[in-house]
Amino acid sequence: MKLIVHGASGRMGREVIGAAAATPDVTIAAAVVRAGSASVGVDAGVLAGVGSLGVSVSSDLDSALAAGDVAVDFSIPVAAVEFARRAAAAGTPAIVATTGLSAEQLATVREGSNRAPVLIAPNLSLGINVLAQVLPTIVNALGAEYDVELVEAHHRLKKDAPSGTAVLLLSAIASALNRPVSQVERYGRHGLAPREAGEIGVHSIRAGGIAGEHSVLLVSDGEQIEVSHRAFSRRTFALGALRAARFLAEQPPGLYSMQDVLR
Repeated sequence: MKLIVHGASGRMGREVIGAAAATPDVTIAAAVVRAGSASVGVDAGVLAGVGSLGVSVSSDLDSALAAGDVAVDFSIPVAAVEFARRAAAAGTPAIVATTGLSAEQLATVREGSNRAPVLIAPNLSLGINVLAQVLPTIVNALGAEYDVELVEAHHRLKKDAPSGTAVLLLSAIASALNRPVSQVERYGRHGLAPREAGEIGVHSIRAGGIAGEHSVLLVSDGEQIEVSHRAFSRRTFALGALRAARFLAEQPPGLYSMQDVLR
């Protein structure tokens, strides 16, 4: 599999390049950064700290999209939308793993699935996506008398809050309650803020170098259940990206998620 990495100079972009370099059946076909980046011209493997791979980092996205089998994006929302648009035009399967996209931006990304396979992944961890799969079963089994709170923690440099993963888990819980997210979400509390029936509290922590931690608390008057996931390193997400890429490279045009990868 020939992989294209968009947002190659970022933490996750470098991690995916490193994971691909250590995987026999994956080759880095292209590594793309924004125009004017100091990384342009640098060997992708050197950028990722794994030694020369013979692939120079480029800002030419269109040429990169023509060079590989599937492309993965770890960038910023505006760049991710442009990446998805141009990948669809090229017919290149695209994984959009950038978080913090607005509803309008997500709609634009989804439009490309009419022309090429598109996988939107707020989190590429297999464990998180299994958790999103089983949460509705837990919530339905416990019933409305259990209050639900969601706590997520990431490194100090993460820009969006709540995390895309928290939004993914919140959506899974809301679907089990048959209520739209807008009716149940409650972001933090301050001052006189008593809990309202049926709300889901979402709380974000930003500190140090935390790779990613998510906990869902389900609490009644008599007991507490906590379901947690902790990522020990970004390599977890990079390996998930490779698994998703293998899946997407073989799919027809359409919109996919990590749930499809797990199946």
